[in-house]
Amino acid sequence: MKCCCLLILFHLFALAGIAQNTIGLPRLINYNKNDYLAGTQTWDIKQDSRGIMYFANNEGMLVYDGSHWKIYPLPNKTIVRALAIDNDNRIYAGGQDEIGYFSPAPNGQLIYTSLKDILPKSQNKLADVWKIEIFKGGVFFQASDRILEYRNGSIKVYPTREAWLYLRKVGDQLYAQDKSTGLLRLHNQEWLPAVTSGSLGKVEISGMAKISADSLLITTEYNGLYLLYKDAILTSLPDPEGAFTNKRITTSEQINPTELVAGTTTEGCMVMDFKGHVIQKIARTEGLQNNNVLSVFLDKDRNLWAGLNNGISFIAYNAAIKYIAPNKNNEVSGYSTRIFNRQLYIGTSDGAYSVPLTGSGDLSFSKGEFKRIPESRGEVWRLDEVNRHILMGQHTGCYVIENNTARSLIDGIGTWIFKPVSSVYPVHKILVGTYSGVELLESGGEAFTGKGKLDGIQESLRFLEIDNDNTIWASHPYRGVYRLQLSDDGKSITPQLYTDKDGLPSALGNYVFKIRNRVVFGTTRGVYEYDAASKKFVPSAFLKPVFGTMEIRYLNEDADENIWFCSGKQMGVASFHQTSSDKSSGITWFPELNGKILLGFENIYPYDKQNVFIGSDRGMIHLNYEKYISGKQQVTVLLHQVRASGKQDSVIFGGYQPLQQQSAIRWPRKDNAFHFEYSSPAYGLQNNIEYSYQLEGYDPQWSAWSLKSEKDYTNLPDGRYTFNVKAHDNLGNESAVVSYSFVVSPAWYKTVWAYIIYALLFGGLLYFLQEWQQKKLHLQQRRFDEEQKRLKYIHQLEMEKSEKEIMKLQNEKMASEITYKNNALADASMHLVERNDALVKVKEMLEDIYKKNNKSTEIKNVLSLLNDAEKNDANWEQFAKHFDEINNDFLKKLKARFPTLSNSDLKVCAYLQLKLSTKEIARLMAISVRGVEIRRYRLRKKLNLTTDQSMTDFLNAV
Repeated sequence: MKCCCLLILFHLFALAGIAQNTIGLPRLINYNKNDYLAGTQTWDIKQDSRGIMYFANNEGMLVYDGSHWKIYPLPNKTIVRALAIDNDNRIYAGGQDEIGYFSPAPNGQLIYTSLKDILPKSQNKLADVWKIEIFKGGVFFQASDRILEYRNGSIKVYPTREAWLYLRKVGDQLYAQDKSTGLLRLHNQEWLPAVTSGSLGKVEISGMAKISADSLLITTEYNGLYLLYKDAILTSLPDPEGAFTNKRITTSEQINPTELVAGTTTEGCMVMDFKGHVIQKIARTEGLQNNNVLSVFLDKDRNLWAGLNNGISFIAYNAAIKYIAPNKNNEVSGYSTRIFNRQLYIGTSDGAYSVPLTGSGDLSFSKGEFKRIPESRGEVWRLDEVNRHILMGQHTGCYVIENNTARSLIDGIGTWIFKPVSSVYPVHKILVGTYSGVELLESGGEAFTGKGKLDGIQESLRFLEIDNDNTIWASHPYRGVYRLQLSDDGKSITPQLYTDKDGLPSALGNYVFKIRNRVVFGTTRGVYEYDAASKKFVPSAFLKPVFGTMEIRYLNEDADENIWFCSGKQMGVASFHQTSSDKSSGITWFPELNGKILLGFENIYPYDKQNVFIGSDRGMIHLNYEKYISGKQQVTVLLHQVRASGKQDSVIFGGYQPLQQQSAIRWPRKDNAFHFEYSSPAYGLQNNIEYSYQLEGYDPQWSAWSLKSEKDYTNLPDGRYTFNVKAHDNLGNESAVVSYSFVVSPAWYKTVWAYIIYALLFGGLLYFLQEWQQKKLHLQQRRFDEEQKRLKYIHQLEMEKSEKEIMKLQNEKMASEITYKNNALADASMHLVERNDALVKVKEMLEDIYKKNNKSTEIKNVLSLLNDAEKNDANWEQFAKHFDEINNDFLKKLKARFPTLSNSDLKVCAYLQLKLSTKEIARLMAISVRGVEIRRYRLRKKLNLTTDQSMTDFLNAV
């Protein structure tokens, strides 16, 4: 058995040469405490099923989703040393004197539940918890003085004889190291020895990895590697490269079936195979923040995270892009690259460098040290393979590289480019673009000879191409495009300059290239070609559909007819599909390289699908294009946080559980501002991920794609809303849409109760209006009735008035008639008076005659007749009758009222009523005026009149 083990060990661990790093190093993203705003040290790293990263930090549990950092401190504010995540995404944490777990509340926010309270009182004080493992439904917390098993709401304590040093689940087994009893394995809730042969002694384990079905590889802090075979034989492995000598390995993690990464306190991260050979070292020299690594973790995308003594670093170990630094002590720019005879040559801003290439496939994993080529000085602009030699154009001249040394061909003039006149091997003539025109090289197959400068042009020519008619085209970024005609003797050139007057968009920014065996020109407005018929430059018919009018600064075609290009500070490739059914093209951009290409000196060398070299301001960039486009990483988007803003901000969704909304959450009208944070946990591709969002109910359409991972909405009107967000990468892979629904409640005056009140008020208003209308109607009716009564009354009054008018008229008529009749009576009376007067005069005359004639009998008889006529009352009776008829029985009423009145009294009253004067009355009654007055006096007494009463008024009132 021992012999078998020795043979295995001899086979596995043959000694190798001095350790060398790979030429290509992964991209590093360094996060310091100013980025994540927490403590400096990171002790453990984990990732949940959705891709969110968790870090055990000095100030608590640190969470990162690709865009946002958040810290969750423990209740006692102590250091978090260890983390573990179960299948339900419950995050267990252990720190100083604290154990517990974080779990999402119904609103997605993480809340902490302490498990310390369920510890037995005798075990209530804890030291630091260094490791946490989830094993067969139980959670194991390892402190130095005990291991705690949490299961089904209770905790079991595993004490130690001296100290627990390590805890790790490997495969389907749980291992722990006890300082006194060595390596143990849990079996039926009992810790049993895991090693029957061999011993760790005082060696402390720092990591374990399952390298085969029956073998475990163990890394130790100071004693290198151990092999545990069939859980029985423990053997120390040799250190073939001295990688572990005087180095402390704090942690290790298996990264693939043949490699693991070890974190050290002084050398950063070392990627090694299971034989102990270091494949790659990632330390401060390679860009790590510091060399003291406390934890390492391999995420779902097989990229590495390193928790450092000061900071956190992301190592894109599985990414398709690597970085090549030819000179580790001096940051140089990379201008040109060539692979020749299994050597990689790189022209830089500080000479040319070369390194042997090992292996095949992705050459960035070749191990070696770059060496500077002697005689290469200053900027090396160009490396070209001509006639199976490497020609080098640099600031001081033109050289050929042979046996890793440079031999001068043209000295003293800066050289830009080499352009063979023919494509047939071997090439006999090579045009050389220089700082001041064109030089000519001749080759006999093996040797190169400089033939001097061609006359005719003195411009600096960095871009040269020869078309199918052997016409030489050159471009000058600040002059325009030159058409060069080589003389028959090959000693001079006739130039013709083309500018914007000849169809070019501008005299500036023009570059000449050869694509698909056609000379084309990259301009500020797309790709152009020269049309010989019109002698003008026109947009390229076959490239315009691909590039449109974008600025083109660089073009290069690979063996698969894909066109690599640079536009501004961006780089991409136009991939052409040449199947019979699909001859379309599509552009793939490389946003992670934006701003990293060497602007003004763009250079892309597509050696093959796995090896594309790109000139950069920091060395060279290596792109494994095949891996880049075949990496079908599923793009996901996470809604990290939803926050409502009002008088106080309140988190309504914390993002730590999948969205499973049963119903939309309602928010009051005053909280109508919302903040959304979202991200995609593609940590190595953050520059490639863009987001689009839409708020249904507010945004009419999806937003444009953007790198922005936050969105705010303010002053939203009441209504139902759904926030949708999605993500896509630069390869066109799009995530599913994540949605969050919520309702902004209407203001109190828009609520159901308000509407009920409005309805009641409206009903009340209608009732009030109805009642008011009724009252108004009644009032109007009453007014109408009153008006009718008034009108009737007025009508009656008018009728009465009319009647009165009629009566008045009648009365007036009657009065007129009475007056007339009275006047007639008065006239008659006056006639009577006159007759009486006449009779009196006749009587007096007769009496005189009677006396003179001696009292004649005839005269006496006449006097008797006249006396009888005076005494006759018949005239009075007739007068009284007519007077009463005219004056409404005046005399009768007066007689009835005052029976004592005599006819003479009645005559006086009648005469007074007729408004006769005293004299007229005296004449009518044949008495004196004095007699009339006496009669009036007597009459007043009979009528009972006072002295202040007028007899005329009294008589009018009768």
